[in-house]
Formats: sequence, structure tokens, C-alpha cells
Amino acid sequence: MNTNVLFILVLVILAILGFFVLPRMRIKRAVNQVVAIFERNSALDVRSAKTIEELGLRPPTFLEGMMRMRDFKPYALQILMKADVVRHTDGGRLYLLQDKLAAVDVDRR
Repeated sequence: MNTNVLFILVLVILAILGFFVLPRMRIKRAVNQVVAIFERNSALDVRSAKTIEELGLRPPTFLEGMMRMRDFKPYALQILMKADVVRHTDGGRLYLLQDKLAAVDVDRR
């Protein structure tokens, strides 16, 4: 009987890790990757803004999504846009505001 309870407890812990902790860690990692992409492409102000395609942050198509593991970078880009760290120009180009990046709770490594 104790083995069954222990087994169920382990399953519950693994489920919690799988559904809550791991995706959060992957999103945090993706946010750091997106910031690095902006910095690498020097898209740091309006004059040097780049399109999503130039940055390589275009969301995958349905078929691409079925063939590969989930890519959290498009979701991380949305998070940064909602936090006003990434802005877009009238022409649809994107750039990173580094001064606002420090205010966002992102663990940069």
C-alpha cells in the first residue's frame, strides 16, 4: 500500500514539474535568447529596427510546428512586447529598448 502512495506522489510531482516548472524555465530561456537576437542584430533603436523575418523570430507554420519541438521564442517576443521592452515601428519593424530591459524581471546570464 505504501508503494502505491509513493508512486502516485512521484507521478503528481512529475506532473507539476512537467506542466508548470519546465515551461516557465523554457520561456525564461527563450526571453534571454530573443534579447540576444536583438543585440546580435543591433536592433536597439528606431533607425536600426528589423523585421521579424530578419530577426528569425517568425512563428513556425502549422506543419513546421508539427515536425519540431515547441519554440518558445515567438511567445517570449510577445511577452517582451507586452512589457514594452520591444517596440514596433509604423513599418512593422521591431527594436529593443535596453533601458526598459533592466526594469523587467529577466534573469540574464
